[in-house]
Amino acid sequence: MMRRDQENPVVDAGERQLKRYRLFRQGCYDRRRNVIDAYELLLREQVAQKWQLSLDFSVLTPEVFAQTVAEAIAHLPGKTKAMINLDHDQFVNRQMLQALVAVQQGAPQHQLIIELTERDAGLSILDTTLIDAAEFVTGQGLKLSLDDVGSGENQFEFLQPLLPFAVELKFALQNFNATAQDSYQQLVFWHQLALSEAKDFVLEGIESAADLALADRLAVNLLQGYYYERPQKFY
Repeated sequence: MMRRDQENPVVDAGERQLKRYRLFRQGCYDRRRNVIDAYELLLREQVAQKWQLSLDFSVLTPEVFAQTVAEAIAHLPGKTKAMINLDHDQFVNRQMLQALVAVQQGAPQHQLIIELTERDAGLSILDTTLIDAAEFVTGQGLKLSLDDVGSGENQFEFLQPLLPFAVELKFALQNFNATAQDSYQQLVFWHQLALSEAKDFVLEGIESAADLALADRLAVNLLQGYYYERPQKFY
């Protein structure tokens, strides 16, 4: 039997992770209503007393990641939408999804939205596996957002089966070339698709007045980026 003064290495490791990792927030702005529509929660790692972007998004176990999310949303204003990034491998991890479902059930005043990112850790994942995960998570009260649409592997042919489950599409201006006609056509395509499918469309990566003018040109209402605020520590 373990004495009370002995450490449980598993519990101790989890506590160290909770102290080392934190979610920063960045607001997504609704220009029409002049309010913050949602907060994207972004994982940061403390290294040498400084918080920086984590290089390994899979380092946290589902349980510890869910605890990190629960701690973060407890410090958000009530009735807030909170957006959590998962890559493909995390998204098809049923333990991860079940842990986040438990967070949602424990905080019904908030709406958790999973952002499925384009970042892929390298595993070969069948489309049907992603669809099964999308069906499970949306059936349990969470929402799904498709991030980085039009970038990398996140092209229409790949994302089409997931569209019925998504409430939102996000297009990153970081991957946008203002002088390239095909970039502009990509942006217009995804914006029009969101409108036709009655889904929210977020233009992220807004950093300048020129980016804002582009959003105005297309009448995009939901905006996110350094022009408004950088990811910030809030608890």
